[in-house]
Amino acid sequence: MRHSKLNIPALPSDLIRRPHLLKKLERKSAVALILISAPAGYGKSILISQWIKETESAHAWLSIDETMNDTSIFLTYISEAISKFSSIEKQSLKNLDKDYNFINWPSIIEIFVNSLNVLDEHTVLILDNYHLIRNQEIHQLVQTLIDEEIKNLQVLIITRWDPPFKLQKLRIYDRIVELRMSNLKFEKDELIQFFTLHRNIKLTSDEVDKVIEDTEGWILAIRMLLLARSFRMEDYEIKGIENISNYLDQLLSYISLNLEPEFFKQMQLCALCDQFNVELIDSICDFAYEGSCKGEVFLAKLKELNFFIIATDLDGGWYRFHHLVGETLIRNLKKTDPDIAISIYTHISKWFFDKNFVDEAINFAIKAKNYDLACSQITKHRASILDQDQWWVLQRWLDKIPRQIRNANMDILVTELLVCEETWNIEDFSSILNRIESIGLENSNAENISRYLFHLGYFLTFVEPNPKKAVESLEQSIALFHDESALFGGRRDTILACSRQMLGETSLALKSLEDIHEKFERSSKLYVRSLDGKVLVHLLSGNFESANKDLKKFLFLVQDSDFLYLKGWSSYYQGNIAFQFFQKDRAMNTFKKALEFEGVFNYRVYFDALAGLVLMSSLQKDKEATALFLEKMSQMANKLKDTNFKNYYRSVQARVNWHKGMGEKEMSWVTTDRVKQHSSLYLFLIDVPELTKTRIMISHGSNIQVQEALSVLEEVEVMLESVYNHYQHIDIILLKAMGFFRLRKENLAAKWLAEALTLAEKKNMIRPIMEVAMVMPSLFSVLKDAATYRILTFIIFDVVPQKTRERNLSDVNELTLREQEIIRLIFKGLRNKEVAQQLNISILTVKTHLRNIYSKLDVSSRTAMINKILEKNLFTL
Repeated sequence: MRHSKLNIPALPSDLIRRPHLLKKLERKSAVALILISAPAGYGKSILISQWIKETESAHAWLSIDETMNDTSIFLTYISEAISKFSSIEKQSLKNLDKDYNFINWPSIIEIFVNSLNVLDEHTVLILDNYHLIRNQEIHQLVQTLIDEEIKNLQVLIITRWDPPFKLQKLRIYDRIVELRMSNLKFEKDELIQFFTLHRNIKLTSDEVDKVIEDTEGWILAIRMLLLARSFRMEDYEIKGIENISNYLDQLLSYISLNLEPEFFKQMQLCALCDQFNVELIDSICDFAYEGSCKGEVFLAKLKELNFFIIATDLDGGWYRFHHLVGETLIRNLKKTDPDIAISIYTHISKWFFDKNFVDEAINFAIKAKNYDLACSQITKHRASILDQDQWWVLQRWLDKIPRQIRNANMDILVTELLVCEETWNIEDFSSILNRIESIGLENSNAENISRYLFHLGYFLTFVEPNPKKAVESLEQSIALFHDESALFGGRRDTILACSRQMLGETSLALKSLEDIHEKFERSSKLYVRSLDGKVLVHLLSGNFESANKDLKKFLFLVQDSDFLYLKGWSSYYQGNIAFQFFQKDRAMNTFKKALEFEGVFNYRVYFDALAGLVLMSSLQKDKEATALFLEKMSQMANKLKDTNFKNYYRSVQARVNWHKGMGEKEMSWVTTDRVKQHSSLYLFLIDVPELTKTRIMISHGSNIQVQEALSVLEEVEVMLESVYNHYQHIDIILLKAMGFFRLRKENLAAKWLAEALTLAEKKNMIRPIMEVAMVMPSLFSVLKDAATYRILTFIIFDVVPQKTRERNLSDVNELTLREQEIIRLIFKGLRNKEVAQQLNISILTVKTHLRNIYSKLDVSSRTAMINKILEKNLFTL
């Protein structure tokens, strides 16, 4: 064993203290994982070494090398590291490396975790150079250490690229802190300090800015700059600092003097690749530079020189140059041979096509500005990409092709429509449809015309609803071209069903989707997609129980599949329904699950899942979670090009303030930028900005504004009814009740409130009632009818006024204390299973107690039981 692998790296003499990063690490000392991920030369290990020494934290440091991909060797080192620097007795981890040959791996992990559970002080396990690990067993062990939330253990990974862990899940639950290249790059004040330590370097403020701009704060590049300035050879004296690329170019030229010319030229050619392996090196050099050494020899020399190459895969077969070195090599090549790059890029593109690396091939065709080749390959592979539900791959390619090229290519325009739908880029969606119409489809093939008609049908369903024309377009699309892919054929069937639902033909819509079940296997994407369509139709119709029923079938089929796109949708549907049912844990968990599919399914729906997390947290009065998810919304809104997302975020922020009773603070937002009401704004969305504005205007506006809001509500109700959209129906009725209550028209308020409560009980829609009760509890005082009280008691208990004298528990001789406990929990809305869990008894015992209670009170149902307790005021609920 090399014990040096367990030592913290020594700090350099020209160390610059980085308090903002140290403070961030200290604040996050309780998270499960600290991930320091950046290329070589960003001072990752030095920063952590500095943090450990300053805080004097208990730690175990392991500097990983290639040999540690052997599981037994890794176990030897990590056991020694933990035993050396922690309170764990060495004996508990001794011989694990030998036991590995006799005990199964899960048992080894269990022993390891149990040993770490006895840590009596906070300890940081630091795994440096983790990018060298390719062994899946080791990955499994480290992932388990993170997931188990061991009381006094924190894992810190230093790596050049992200480990294959579930990082998105850790982000969602705020269990990770990440420092990346953007965090680690040197800022101006740090660079000034650094140059001050090197007394021979004197730069103006503008020159320092230039260094930062050109090096991107990369400390290794800055040290290369110092090295370049140190040369004073004839013809290589370097003066000034106008352009750091000149320094690096000349430094590279100096280095090249010590290399064989053929080898250096080979480096330049390979730098044109984003990544390269032995076979690609040979292909490039055979094409452009005969007589160069073989790829295997070339790579071995690069490794021997340690010439800033980075492995890009776990098997070590693919490599790349560090970006700044690669750019310098390319720049040097273009000076000596300016015409070669384009031909090499085209050759690389064709090589990747031959190997069926479609993504890389298209990217290099675009680099070569061979847009005809790129567009033809996108069109050729479009169907296979969509059959894998990977629309975002198409988006990445299309974004790199100039707009004027896309506008002249019908295949590309039709492909781009799908990307507009998924990113909810309505402006581009509309303009591309107009562009296609202006070009004309006369010379297009049947597939393109069919796709265009499909996207037009989508537009007329969800963007500018005209369901009758949408049905016509979609039926024409089906007649023209048969397709069974999930993102075209299956999606087309779903949109057609939604259009029919909007015409009031819900039964026909559902039957058309059920017919698919008879034609396809249960495991097929079209079968699964048809269930997705049924859930969507039910949601638009406001039939949440039916949606929930079909969702269960949908979930069963996607849970173990690779249908990422549909998994994202299924998580959103679960959260959406649970939100309306006010199933708090289910809503939070499934919305968080949906966030794991960022960039995979529709942006507007993903954003709505974030809205659901914010609003559910707010309804539970969880300030910390509300603030956390609002911040995530803000970050995403700022990241997206479409400014509408900032308005969606602003709406959720205003609705949270509405929950807090701070609606007056939002009145300026409410009264500005009001848009014309349109059914496409509502759909099946949890938060709709125009409805949020109406909510706040009704609760906090003047009488005139309340009257105006009621008029708007009537307009919205008629508009939504025209397309048979009942998703927000109960919310709208409740807002009417609130409005009339504000106008002191209590009879009308009572009428609408009673209707809302009846519908809510029928549909199990608890959330709308909860939300109104939080904002305007006094509204419920208008209810006088006993039956209405019973509905309210069943749905929401904490708003029922206690009008009669309470009696002490001791006065109730007939009911035992355990029976009273059970009644109270049922009164709070808990089901039998939840009552059993709360009291740590079996469900059977709960049912036995309920039978006894019913007998004692002479009732036959839970509702009757609660009513009798309230009417007789038997004890305090």
